[in-house]
Formats: sequence, C-alpha cells, structure tokens
Amino acid sequence: MLNDVAGHARSIAGTWFGFWSRELLRASTYLEHAFPTTTPEPRWATPAETSRLRDTVHLRLPAPGEGGGLPILVVTPQVNHSYVADFAPDQSLVRTLLAAGAGRIAVTDWQPPPRRPYRIADSIDDIVACIDALGGRVHLAGLCQGGWQCAIAAALHPDKVATLTLAAAPVDAHAGRTKLHDFVHGLPMAFYENLVRTNGGVAPGAALATGFDLLRPEERFWRNYRDLWLNALDPGYVARYDRIRNWYRLNKDVAGDLYVEVVRDIFKGNRLANGTLRVGGRVVDLARIRCPAFLIAGAQDHITPPEQVFAFERLAPHARCRRFTARAGHVGVFMGHTALRSVWPEVAAGMLAAE
Repeated sequence: MLNDVAGHARSIAGTWFGFWSRELLRASTYLEHAFPTTTPEPRWATPAETSRLRDTVHLRLPAPGEGGGLPILVVTPQVNHSYVADFAPDQSLVRTLLAAGAGRIAVTDWQPPPRRPYRIADSIDDIVACIDALGGRVHLAGLCQGGWQCAIAAALHPDKVATLTLAAAPVDAHAGRTKLHDFVHGLPMAFYENLVRTNGGVAPGAALATGFDLLRPEERFWRNYRDLWLNALDPGYVARYDRIRNWYRLNKDVAGDLYVEVVRDIFKGNRLANGTLRVGGRVVDLARIRCPAFLIAGAQDHITPPEQVFAFERLAPHARCRRFTARAGHVGVFMGHTALRSVWPEVAAGMLAAE
C-alpha cells in the first residue's frame, strides 16, 4: 500500500512539474515575442537584384519567370516597409504573380524621405521613372496608397500603362464611412501640420502606426497579445506572429509635405474623386484611363472599404473594369493566403490576356 501511495504522489508531482514547466516556457516565449528587443529589419522572401534608381525609390527585380510580355510594376505604400509585397515564401505577391505566368516583375522599395520638399507630384515622378526604367510601358499594380498613386500616374500618362490594378486603394476617400474617415475629419489641418513641424519636417512612422492601432484598439492592444499567450507553445503560430510583428515594427517616416498634402487633398478634400486634384500643374482626370482595370477590395477592410475601391469604375467610365472582393482585411488583400490563392492568379491572367 505504501508503494501505491508513493507511486500516486510521484504521478501527481510529475503532472505538476510538467504543467509548471510548460507554463514557464509559455511565459518566457510570450515575453520574448510580445516585447522583442531585437531591431526589426526587412525580410524579403525572394532574392532580387536592386536598382538604386533614385534616392527616394529603389527597384527590386526578382529573377524573371517563365512568361514573357510586359513587366509588372508593383507599387507599394510608402507607410510601413515595401516588403509587404514579398512578405514570406507562402505569402508573397511577387511569387504568386510569377507562378501565374508573369515574366518580369519589379517592386518599388521606397527609401526614407529626402531632406528636401517632396510632394504627391514627386512621388508620381518616381513611379514614372520606375516605368521608364522598365521599358516605358508596364502592367501597373498599386497597393493601398500605391493604388491611388498608380491611378494618378495612369491618368497623367495613359500611354505608359497597359493594365491598372488597384488593391485596397482609397480612390474615393469619402465613400463607405469608416473610423479612419471620422478620425481624419475630426482633427483640424493644424494638428497634422504641427505633427510634421514638431518632428523635423516628417510625419513619424511610430505616430502613424499608433493612429492605425487606435482604429482597432481592442485588437491591437488586447486581442493580439491574448492570442499570442494562448498560442505561445505553437512554434508555427509564433513564427507567423513574429513575421507580421517585424513588418509592423519597421515604421517608416513619411515626407512631411507629402503627408500634409495627402491628408488635405486626398482624405479631407477628396479631390481625386471630385476631379479637382492638381499634380505637377495638371488636373488629374481619371476618365482619361481606358486600359483594363482590376479592382480588388477586402470584405473585412476597416481602412479602405470596397466602396472606396470600386468607386474607380464610376470615375473612370472608359476603363474596362473587373471587380474582385477577397475575404480579407486591409493588408490581407495583397499578402493574405486567401487573396493570393483566390484573386491574384485571375488578375495575373487578365493582365497577360490584355497584352
């Protein structure tokens, strides 16, 4: 009987030891990954040559695929890091397009803001310089901010754009009421101007990231940390958390002149949609765009709802538009598994068929 008692005690002790060992591992893993001390760095998934085109933008040029035809230029947003277009081996827009038969692909790699005035017109000049470096005519695909920039470039230079793809791009910033709309309109222009003035002429990336966090405070300040704790013993989950956390921590400052102009003219004034936006002395008329256009929106996008993307169809009546709605949030439109599997291969096929 004493042996039975001793065995039972050892079993209980082993169970408790295993439990506490596991929970200590959970706690240490959680602390290491929830509050990392390492410096975030770009983690492009696909090897590529880099063309240092300008001090404001470089071009990443992965090895060509088996397909031919015109190159695809992917224009990334200037907030956060450009490697969102090539985020991970299994979450890469670059690899998805290559696998779908694309030949040459180039991705904008936006550099830190210059120490000189830099406005919307300068960013469009950078995109046009990228197009010219690729031969003068491309399939143009813009992600988020890169989308409305591509729409402007296509309107001003329609001969340079074979097809236009807009992914989660706020073409009509007043369509589909969002928290971002209320946030932007609830603050006077003096707030944005002072933010730039007090930060040496730039809109600091950390402040911009905090602003986006405040659009979904429960998710960003509670749910993400809770889920990491619950899944801290799952190496696959932790690896995925690390990848998105690394990208999100790579805050990028935005040129102050550009930031103020975008807030005033794109988001508050909605001048791209109402036809009064002037870039480089020219009025941007989206009706000049006549190429095939692929419009991709996220059904769960809380930043750029589908109405803001699909408004392009109304504003560019001569473009041959196709709509796609992905089961995705904002960045999931161009780096999420679902959109990359279900939408982008069909878009790539449409690009190639349009040549």
